Amino acid sequence: GRGGGGGGHRESQLTSHPTSRNAYVETRAWLLAEHGPVCAYCARKFTARVMTLDHVAPRKGKTAYDRRDNLVLACPSCNAAKRDLAPMAFLLGARERAANLVRYGTHLSPMLVEMARSLAPEGTLPVEPPAFGSWAALLDVDDEDPYLA
Repeated sequence: GRGGGGGGHRESQLTSHPTSRNAYVETRAWLLAEHGPVCAYCARKFTARVMTLDHVAPRKGKTAYDRRDNLVLACPSCNAAKRDLAPMAFLLGARERAANLVRYGTHLSPMLVEMARSLAPEGTLPVEPPAFGSWAALLDVDDEDPYLA
């Protein structure tokens, strides 16, 4: 069922917990502390009082979507414009929303982050460090290393 106690430890940034009314308040406070009162879609700053919580993937009565990894802060205008649209449809309406969602939705599920990344316009995403194939490649280890004798 919903609510009640859990078994064991609790992590403050764990994103897969179902969200009770109390957890909505906690999630909103956590997002405000992480990003400030900034809309995850238009990136405009507002007063904290007017910010709303938005389900990136519409919940349509399903409690599985009431999780921190599906919730962002949204201004009233963006929240009203998004309504119950699928995230892809809303982000395609203005692709800069996708770049903003990547920036202000780092806590979202990997699927949502990847979708937003794929829709963001060229040059609008933060630069990621290059991936490396192995520690040996990173450390430039070769056969002539005197310590490998």
